[in-house]
Amino acid sequence: MPLPAPHILARVALVAGGTVCAIGMVGPFQGVEEALIPWDKAAHFVAFYGLTVLLFLALPHRRRIDLTFMAILAGAGVELAQALSGRDADIGDILANALGACAVLAPTFIEPLRSISRAPDARPVERRGAERRAAGPAPAAPETASS
Repeated sequence: MPLPAPHILARVALVAGGTVCAIGMVGPFQGVEEALIPWDKAAHFVAFYGLTVLLFLALPHRRRIDLTFMAILAGAGVELAQALSGRDADIGDILANALGACAVLAPTFIEPLRSISRAPDARPVERRGAERRAAGPAPAAPETASS
């Protein structure tokens, strides 16, 4: 039996991970993440980094910037839900969520810069070598008279 497509598996993982994060952040389990990651802001960063990676994999035809923005809005929504449920809402948590989501997006801006560096115009030495090969063999140097 063939395996399901990667985006299907990512969607299942996204639903499961999102549910676990939502229950952990809004439910009655305040502080449970400290068992895994002792600093609350780092836990938020890691959670939203992972959720954004799963978003990228689960929705491959959506723009990455839109998915990142959706993750940031979800992080702000979680903090709003915490405030409405009587728990502490913290702007630092919103910032940690946003940084976790943006950390996934950052490498996608680096790759176009790398491809510019690999463009043919950026490598003059190799281009000259290709031009020489395309022109054919170099003409023979004239013989000089020896005395």
